[in-house]
Amino acid sequence: MGSFFQDIRYALRTLSQKPGFTVIAVLTLALGIGATTAMFSVVNAVLLRPLPFPAQQQLLHANGRFSRSDDAGVSPPDFVDYRARAQTLKQFAAIGYFDGVSNITGSAQPEQVSSQIVSWNFFRTLGITPLVGRDFVADDEKENEPTVAILGNGIWKRDFGGDPGIVGRKVALDGQLITVVGVLPVDVPSVSLAEIWQPLPLENPYMNIRRSHFLVVIARMNPGITLSQARAELDTIAENIAAEHADTNKTWALLVMPLTNYIVGGTQKALLLLLGAVVLLLLIGCANVANLLLARASGRRKEIAIRAALGAGRWRIARQMLTESLVLSVAGGALGIFSAVWGVAALAALAPSSLPRVNEIQVDWIVLAFAAGVSLLTGVLFGLAPAIQFSRGDASQVMKEGFGGSSRAARHRTGNLLVIGEVALSVGLLLGGALLFNSFWRLIHVDPGFRSDHVIATTLHMSNSARPRTQKVAFYHQLEERLKSLPGAEGAGAISELPLSGEFNDNSFKVEGRVYPPYGFDNADLRRTTPGFLNALRMPLISGRWLNITDTAEAPGTVVVNQEFAKRFFGGQNPVGQHLQLAGDSMKTREIVGVVGTIKHGSLSESPRAAMYVSIDQLTPPDMTVIVRSSGNPAQLSAALRDTVFSLDPNQAISTIRSMDEIVSGSVAQPRFASQILGLFAVLALLLAAVGLYGLIAYTVSQRTHEIGIRMALGAAPRDVLKLVIGQGLKLASAGAAIGIVGALALTRLMNGLLFQVSPTDPITFIGVTALLTIVALAASYLPARRAMRVDPMIALRYE
Repeated sequence: MGSFFQDIRYALRTLSQKPGFTVIAVLTLALGIGATTAMFSVVNAVLLRPLPFPAQQQLLHANGRFSRSDDAGVSPPDFVDYRARAQTLKQFAAIGYFDGVSNITGSAQPEQVSSQIVSWNFFRTLGITPLVGRDFVADDEKENEPTVAILGNGIWKRDFGGDPGIVGRKVALDGQLITVVGVLPVDVPSVSLAEIWQPLPLENPYMNIRRSHFLVVIARMNPGITLSQARAELDTIAENIAAEHADTNKTWALLVMPLTNYIVGGTQKALLLLLGAVVLLLLIGCANVANLLLARASGRRKEIAIRAALGAGRWRIARQMLTESLVLSVAGGALGIFSAVWGVAALAALAPSSLPRVNEIQVDWIVLAFAAGVSLLTGVLFGLAPAIQFSRGDASQVMKEGFGGSSRAARHRTGNLLVIGEVALSVGLLLGGALLFNSFWRLIHVDPGFRSDHVIATTLHMSNSARPRTQKVAFYHQLEERLKSLPGAEGAGAISELPLSGEFNDNSFKVEGRVYPPYGFDNADLRRTTPGFLNALRMPLISGRWLNITDTAEAPGTVVVNQEFAKRFFGGQNPVGQHLQLAGDSMKTREIVGVVGTIKHGSLSESPRAAMYVSIDQLTPPDMTVIVRSSGNPAQLSAALRDTVFSLDPNQAISTIRSMDEIVSGSVAQPRFASQILGLFAVLALLLAAVGLYGLIAYTVSQRTHEIGIRMALGAAPRDVLKLVIGQGLKLASAGAAIGIVGALALTRLMNGLLFQVSPTDPITFIGVTALLTIVALAASYLPARRAMRVDPMIALRYE
């Protein structure tokens, strides 16, 4: 240990003698370690950190799967049957497919909060015990409408001051007095953003429809049961239910996966890609610092030779040089951790709200341990090359040859290899970043099928218990007319599922006169709208008419379909005048009265989806999103929209008012995040590679001053020297680019699921990156080349 501390003191003394070198090396390492640590903190929070539930490996997620989709809901009757029959599962619980909204009234201003319905054993399944009060019990499900509720921890503290006496009190929820029976110890955003939880009212008539699929399952396996065993049993149960209810369950089953897999969703691939990218950036930084150390060690060859002559062995010399590397890496790591704290905050701000567990991103002890490990590893990585090379030297030979000879050539070879490696890694990062940017550029220029500009939107919730259906319909019609008459308004309307909001509602149907196989049917999205919605969103009317005020509950059933519906179910022929029957519809048949354009409803990258639109007079949903189109700045209508709602009903709460442009932008938040972060890493990698190339060429020019002087004395023109130096830079860049492109051809295929309308081997992107790299290599080589052109032959000949 005494000699180790001696090595540290000597390393600090020698590094302080070259402050410029030390600062550049530490900053380069801090950049790489800080970026890697920040990115790891995201991966750790989202992918690696255990869920906040006991024995999380036993938790499963299941949704409905049938012939047309692997992402459907589960009907309440099916859920009850599965729960009664499953033996491999300790708990079998249900939760609504989407978070709902509820209105809390009774205070100064009504508030709209996120709510969720769950089976009575839902929190038991997750392993959550209420902080105060009690959990749901089985009898809570035996109601026509929920009469009790459990509060989330956040709303309990925000709206009720954290008062434990809230248990037993009644709150006005959706116009009905609900008894608070418990408060959660923490919210569970990894599963749901709900603030108020209510039990499934299984006695409600709507809970007896097997074709109504709006639940998902959260289950806990019995100890010792494997995932394959649970899947096998649930498949058997599905077959038995299908045999008993062939008309509704012929092709239905459950798609089962670990709960962690469901929560992570499609983000795992993108996050691992970004982590891999930042590791490449760190390796580029290591190669840069290794080159700096090699250049610095070249000036210390006589010192090292003298130490060897005085008895220092190769290991002792290598250890000294590795100690200096570790001192640099520890300093870079300390600065990197400091920058990582800022980087984590920046990443959390840039990350889309849809990123799972985004609120858990932080610098904790695991992240700090990772940063410390990375710092030590990088110190060894970039310190190995100079340590190995200069511990092999022959002391007597070094004393004889001065600063030239074979050692300098070996240093050049090592430096060349490091720069080639830097360029190769940079090419991989540049290609990945360029492909993602190209993909994102194409995505944001997709025509959504409607105009999102100058439109604001807000969601209203009116439960069936709050007011009769006829009153709800009248409210929306009055609201629409008043909003249209606002100064600056060009249109207003409402829809049950707003495009690009993440909400879906599909429905099975049969075309009248068409022969279906036993238990067969067709399926399409179903949306309920007001008459003004088409104009407010500027959707194109292709043929027939749009829904209007004559499509009342007493009038014959009508439906408008989109072009994709006409293409898929009518071979592209005009379906106006045809009839169809919706599953579970009180109207026996509906006439298709119009065809509208197909819009992007789920995402801008989705394939066209068949859709049907019906009037809210004939099918009335509990939730509607109201939109208003403005002739100017839509934000100026926000206050008027809120006032108009309150003027019709002072107890009606509304959600945050957002612009439609915000909603469209939010739908591409995840690809934007990936392209921004990877693009930033690619730019940093390019800069580091350029600096590494510049440093190597500049060092080479300084070492070849004598040779250049001789060339110029023998008649070489300055342009010949320029070509010589730039040619060396281009050779290194070309070798690195070739290796990088070959590697990228294999690695970019892993990006297949992340790209939109762009091939992983897109030739334009590859050509563009190669051209950019060539320009950067020329720029990095030009400055040392100009210096070489100005060498005075007489001075150069006396250089040594």
